[in-house]
Amino acid sequence: MNACRTEHPGGTTCGNADPLGGQAASVRDLAPLLRRSVELDPLSLVRIRLTTASARALVRLPFGVLAGRTVRADGARPVDTTVGCADLLAWLDGGRAETPEASPAPAARDVEWRAGTPPTGGWRRIETVPDDVIRGLVRSGSLALTAAAVREGVPGAQLRAVVADALLDSVVLTVTAGGTWPATQISLRPLSALTRLGFLPRGSHVAIDLAGRWIRLAAEYGSVYIERPLSLQAIPRYSGPGHPR
Repeated sequence: MNACRTEHPGGTTCGNADPLGGQAASVRDLAPLLRRSVELDPLSLVRIRLTTASARALVRLPFGVLAGRTVRADGARPVDTTVGCADLLAWLDGGRAETPEASPAPAARDVEWRAGTPPTGGWRRIETVPDDVIRGLVRSGSLALTAAAVREGVPGAQLRAVVADALLDSVVLTVTAGGTWPATQISLRPLSALTRLGFLPRGSHVAIDLAGRWIRLAAEYGSVYIERPLSLQAIPRYSGPGHPR
């Protein structure tokens, strides 16, 4: 039996129906993110959120971070659904979105989305970093991974994965916000995602923003999000009544 659930007042999405409610045109500009995500992980899922003004895609990458892109979608009807990246991309690329009777739309896979989602507002900018700095950090990390593989004699896939994870989790950028908030540490993991997804054109910048437990690295063509453990959330340091530091 196909389950149906309400996406917005007066509308539902069923298991065998178009999860976008006939609004495929609203998500076409998200295709570059879908394509890159499928290259990194053919089984990746994308969460699509349509509002009356925008279309937003969120993808969980093998790097262990969320990647997102938001584009204009004037006049869209609100929808919040999850589908397979490859399924949605194939549907859009094949022109089947315009002729839904020719092929079924990607199936809704909402129950498979088990990650939190970053907020859409309330972000506080703490730093802006030039793209050449980000590229230099990612390049250094890649060289370190190559050196580690040579040093270990490439003994096996499992050990290589352990070494890669350790390098991706290494802190390569520390940002302070004028002494009011504790330093924010950025690992190689989200920086690698920014470059691998093509979010960072030459001559651009990455903005580092905070909102609650989330860190956002916002580049020109998309953003990468990191969800911090509760104990690592930025909390203002306090030195007495009326004297935060």
